[in-house]
Amino acid sequence: MIKGRTLKIFLADGDISGVMTAEIMNWTGKIIVAPKTALTELAKRPELKKTGVYMLVGDDPDRFSRSKIYIGESDSVFDRLIQHNGDERKGFWNRTIVIFSKDENLSKSHGLYLEQRLIEKATDTRRATLENVNLPGARQLPESEKADMEYFLEQVFLMLPVLGFSFMMPLTEQVKAINDVTTPHQI
Repeated sequence: MIKGRTLKIFLADGDISGVMTAEIMNWTGKIIVAPKTALTELAKRPELKKTGVYMLVGDDPDRFSRSKIYIGESDSVFDRLIQHNGDERKGFWNRTIVIFSKDENLSKSHGLYLEQRLIEKATDTRRATLENVNLPGARQLPESEKADMEYFLEQVFLMLPVLGFSFMMPLTEQVKAINDVTTPHQI
């Protein structure tokens, strides 16, 4: 059985540092990655007016070679990005990741579930400093929808490192031990 996947990356600006979209063949999801400075370009994208989850990513000024991230969800991701743009606490943010469904089948409950699971994964991997102040509680979905969202997340976790974001990849046990000793208060 072939387990290969085709990942399609489109550089909307023709530049690796600009807006890019990423999809996997036969997956209903889509990811958009853009610099924070591209909010004007993102405003023109109808996908950002839909339900989805997003991550605000930047360097952690307190930890060399570590990312700082904020994870959220919204029924209109672009509206939330605009709100975050005016928030001084999000000064670390320089890259935006938006995850949504191409077929518009993500509901508010799905978004909340994905947000919770992304935060759990970021916490478990301990590769980034999580900037979220209010952590969501457990979100319940029917069994079939939970299975669908877990499959959806598998694709996200596969794509993020390809797009240059390794903070959702598990650390080795040796690196975890070093992180525990050097930064017990960090994720």
